[in-house]
Amino acid sequence: MEMDWEIGKEARELDEKPIIERMRVEKRSIMKISVALLFYFVTMVLFYFVF
Repeated sequence: MEMDWEIGKEARELDEKPIIERMRVEKRSIMKISVALLFYFVTMVLFYFVF
């Protein structure tokens, strides 16, 4: 029950923010996506040229 209340609280806080602030992506998220894409690219190149 406590978890539902926390989710509702976060949803209300998000509703109060402007659209621009809602769309903003954190720098940490961008780093995670960049590392994942780099890992994917290296893996694909490795499989293409080695195997």
